[in-house]
Parts: sequence; C-alpha cells; structure tokens
Amino acid sequence: MSKQILAIDLDGIIINSLKNMKIAWESTSKSYCLNISFKAYKKYLGLPFKEILKKNGVYNNHKNISKYYNKISLKNFNVIKVYKNVIETLNILKKSYLIVIITSKNRLRAKKILKLKKIPYDDLVTPDDVLRGKPYNDSILYIKKKYLVKNNEIVYVGDLGIDYKFAKNSKIKFIFANWGYGKPIGKFTVKKPKGLVKMVSNLLKYN
Repeated sequence: MSKQILAIDLDGIIINSLKNMKIAWESTSKSYCLNISFKAYKKYLGLPFKEILKKNGVYNNHKNISKYYNKISLKNFNVIKVYKNVIETLNILKKSYLIVIITSKNRLRAKKILKLKKIPYDDLVTPDDVLRGKPYNDSILYIKKKYLVKNNEIVYVGDLGIDYKFAKNSKIKFIFANWGYGKPIGKFTVKKPKGLVKMVSNLLKYN
C-alpha cells in the first residue's frame, strides 16, 4: 500500500448534511435563545463548532450548547445524504492511497455517519485529535507524524475557502470539489466525484 495520502473533507464532499445542520442549529438557537439564523451559522462552515459560536458572538456555555446541538444532529441523521458516485470513487482511490477524512465534526458524530453510510476510509482526524482545527495546519502535522509522509505525498480535497486556506497553511496540494457548498477556488477543480481518480493520480504520481 502506498503511503501517499488522499486527505478529504466530509461535509460537502462525501455527504450533504446541510439539512441536518439546519435542523440542529435552528433547534439549538431557539432552545438557548441565541437568535442566530442558520444563514449566519452557515457562513462559518468548516470551523470547529465552538469557533462558529465565537464568530457569532457566543462566548459562554459552549459545552452545553455543543452537547444539545450534537444530540439533535444525531436524532436527524436520516436526512443526511451521500453524494452520488462518492462511495464508488472512494473505493477505487482506496486501492492506491490511504484515505484520511479530516472533518470539523466531533469524533462521535463523524464515526456514526461513516458507519451508517458505509463510507470507505482508512483514518479519521477530528477536532478531538488536534489542538486547533481548520484553517490551522495541525491536522496535517498530525497525519505527517503518524504516517511519516512529506507534504508532497498528501493532497487535500475540500469545497470551501477555509479548506483552501487550510491546504495553503499546510503547504499541500488542494483540489476543489465543485459539487460542494462553496465557490471554486484554487488551481485544481473537479466537477464530479469520479473526476477525483484522475486528478489525484496526476497530482501524486511524480512523488
């Protein structure tokens, strides 16, 4: 097995979880009288949950708010959908690369989603594993130390500006997934999941 690594985001790349987030956030905002719309919450997608709270002016009671949000999210996992052809594509890529999912979801919810949706992967990195989440490079440093790989042996797939910043801060190559939540950014873009097979191969084959 190659030590080359395909690092990939979860939300917006593998799964469409916007409806789940909307349900969980609106319930949380109402229950804690936060008066923050989902539009305001969505603006900071990609950051760890506590950082999203801070960005929206919520500086206290993070633990209880997070616990409630997670509970509502878990109850509504049925509305989460896997993007078409993603599982098939990951199975192909898994034959040649280590697939490491890097997500801003906590480990409990991420693992339950991956199991429920039968998503193939080799490793998972969450905010529970590192000191700082995206856009800081902590997750890539964690991967490099664990697998003894270099920057040029890792490519990251994301769909938001924060993912692009994360890749730049980590000094690794970035692929923008055009079926996700954000607007195109960076040099390399794929329009559909199947396009990842060729793109990843092209970016890693000379390393």
